Amino acid sequence: MRRHPKYRIRIEDESRLENLADISLSPLSLLAAAGAALLILIIIGGAIVMVTPLRTLLPGYMKQSERSATEDNIMRLDSILGIYEQNQNYLDNILLAFDTDRKPIADSLIMTANLREMSPDSLLPPSPLERKFVNTMEERERFNISVLAPLAADGMMFFPVSDSGIFSSASRTEEKGYVIMPDEEAVKCVADGSILASYYSASGSGYVIIIQHAKGFVTRIARVGSPMVSAGDAVTGGQVIALAPSPDAKGKRYVEVMMWHNGLPLIPYEYIGNPESMIIKDAPFEAPRGR
Repeated sequence: MRRHPKYRIRIEDESRLENLADISLSPLSLLAAAGAALLILIIIGGAIVMVTPLRTLLPGYMKQSERSATEDNIMRLDSILGIYEQNQNYLDNILLAFDTDRKPIADSLIMTANLREMSPDSLLPPSPLERKFVNTMEERERFNISVLAPLAADGMMFFPVSDSGIFSSASRTEEKGYVIMPDEEAVKCVADGSILASYYSASGSGYVIIIQHAKGFVTRIARVGSPMVSAGDAVTGGQVIALAPSPDAKGKRYVEVMMWHNGLPLIPYEYIGNPESMIIKDAPFEAPRGR
């Protein structure tokens, strides 16, 4: 039978001839005791380094004053970077507003010169003077829309976009009107003026025609078919300016109409809505059969 070795640790007091401790350990127990003692020494050493000034002797350690100064500088740099980005976005908006040579892409304006999209949170917060200015302009806008625009329109003659077209019920009180068109009926000019722009919009699924009228009125008609006019042409009210719009996925034909007076948006139905359509309710649309 194999004998297992054992180790004995004995502590004696020779002056008194007494045994103070007598411990018998197997090799496994001795290894466990040595590991526990080593762990205790590591914990005690780590506590001493963390609590006492000995930690300043560690390589790469920064003094408390240096660490505080570094953290403060990092926070200042982050704040400066945020302010710089806000100011840069503000300048980009100003440059975009004064850039009269910019060209629309896919019927939308370029937000910045390098096509960076900006979120509202990236702009500077409004100052008290800015809020006062916005409130003043809103009051002036309400006055212009309700009083000045109708007065300016008294001396003008407006025509419907289509003789048989009908404004959808939902858009009769909106700034963007939707005129439902019958098949193959051409799009007409709403008043005398000149063509400012005529281009194709991929996102709008058709051509866009912008017309400048007298007394500060501007009309934008989108989703039309092939235009019959080009930029710079003089047009009259009721003149055919484009072919019928193409049907959408459901077979529905309609054009989008927007109007402005001195840069302020108007409700198109109040100026070019057919009198007959005011008493006609939109019937559910049914796509033509056999196509």
